[in-house]
Amino acid sequence: MGTEITKPAPHDVKKKAKASLPAHSGIPAPTQSEAQVLKAWTARGPVIVGLLAVLLLVGGLGTWSVMTTISGAIIAPGAIEVEQNRQAVQHPDGGVVQEILVREGDVVKAGQVLIRLDPERLNTERTIVESQLFDLLARRGRLEATRDGAAEITFDKELLAAAADNPEVAELLESNRKLFAQRRDNLAASVEQLRKRKAQTEAQIDGLDAQLTALNTQAALVTEELDAQITLQEKGLAQLARVNSLRREKARLEGSAGEIVASKAQAAGRITEIEIEIIRIQAQSREEAIAELSAQEGGELELTERRRAILEQLDRLDIRAPVAGAVHALQVYGERSVIQPAQPLLFIVPQDKPLVIGVQVETIHVDQVHVG
Repeated sequence: MGTEITKPAPHDVKKKAKASLPAHSGIPAPTQSEAQVLKAWTARGPVIVGLLAVLLLVGGLGTWSVMTTISGAIIAPGAIEVEQNRQAVQHPDGGVVQEILVREGDVVKAGQVLIRLDPERLNTERTIVESQLFDLLARRGRLEATRDGAAEITFDKELLAAAADNPEVAELLESNRKLFAQRRDNLAASVEQLRKRKAQTEAQIDGLDAQLTALNTQAALVTEELDAQITLQEKGLAQLARVNSLRREKARLEGSAGEIVASKAQAAGRITEIEIEIIRIQAQSREEAIAELSAQEGGELELTERRRAILEQLDRLDIRAPVAGAVHALQVYGERSVIQPAQPLLFIVPQDKPLVIGVQVETIHVDQVHVG
């Protein structure tokens, strides 16, 4: 009833395709020699060559990157400026302007006076402090002379120099000399009076010695006569009353001699007391001088430091240029102006310094910047 379809075998299809290929592609069939060459060729060699080439390329690039320095640049903002930046002129203490000696744009030398401040206040303080200090120094000279038992005062050299120019200081020294001489004379008079008392007591001792010698002589004579009378009495040739009278006389003489010895001891004691008194008043004078020196030491040191500070401030009243250059941004415009401590008064722009390039490099690029 229907059409019968026959299915060809698979090997028949392959044969037909092979048979029909040359007819449709137009490619000639390979010869026997070409077929042998195609059969002998393999991809192993080119692959090995390619791998070697890649290894050489990677190794060469790595070695080159390590051994070769690549020049580069870092971009940063900068400006051309003087090697030494402008110098701000300031004053540590401040004060009142007495005189302005420069104008805007003036070229000045290093150390040149730019502005001068008024010294009136500092001079007043200096006068007060020096008056107190010189008084203490004069007292020190007088007290040291008293302590050392010197015949005259040796004042400090600075004090003598001040006295040469200042009549008040000279008068101060003279008053201390007079006071020292008066106290020295009073002490000497007291010592001299005590020494006279000592000499008088020594003379009394000499008189007592003479009296004692006379009494001893009398006692010896009485003793000799008494011995003779006792011998006569034993023989019945002398009266007992005479013997007793001589005995009483001998006892009286011995008693008088004892009183003289006691008086000598008292006189010697008075001499010792006088010597102690001389030592005491001399030592008292020295001790008082030492105590006064110790008491004024603190005040003297304080005044010395205050005076030194004032003198330093006076030396800084002349405001000078720290470097040579041109005056820029002058901030002081008139005399009697008041300036504050550390206030910038003006700037000095150096004129003889080379130009440099100032650049601000970011922190992340610091390790890439090298000398040269």
